[in-house]
Amino acid sequence: MKVSRRATAPASAFLGDLGGFYYWDAYEAPLRRGDLAMHEIYLALFAHHPRWARWLLILRGKIVALFGLRPTTAADFDNIKNKPAYAVGEKIALFTLFGQSDTEIVTGGNDKHLDFRVSVRKLTEHGANRVVLSTVVSPHNFFGRAYLFAILPFHRFGVRSLLSNAVAAGRV
Repeated sequence: MKVSRRATAPASAFLGDLGGFYYWDAYEAPLRRGDLAMHEIYLALFAHHPRWARWLLILRGKIVALFGLRPTTAADFDNIKNKPAYAVGEKIALFTLFGQSDTEIVTGGNDKHLDFRVSVRKLTEHGANRVVLSTVVSPHNFFGRAYLFAILPFHRFGVRSLLSNAVAAGRV
């Protein structure tokens, strides 16, 4: 399915000026199911990790646990719940919900080495419905910047896979 990187991220009610972040990216894909609520679109992406991504995230979890960071485990993937609504501060899929509206949901996490946010937006541009997944990262130290450098190729491929798989499966 056609997933493309955006030159600019769409305006976000929750993220503010992207220029304040160390790193950001935004990818978009067609949205054929514009009737879905934002948490349903979010779960259509993040509750269906490809097997290879799940494996890599669990491996990453084992490695970062050695540095005192919270690991991602197989149980985290197995316990993803689909509720009718989510409140700010709750977990949705793997991340904490920071903000939501009718057109955007923002999740993420804060850790010793970096903070990140993931925005999933639905928007209509030039008569076409799109889903846009944006990521912003603010590292706190050298370890955060080194970690980000190491995972970026996997992140970019993973985001494209999440979007294209959701479109191909008819989830979005």
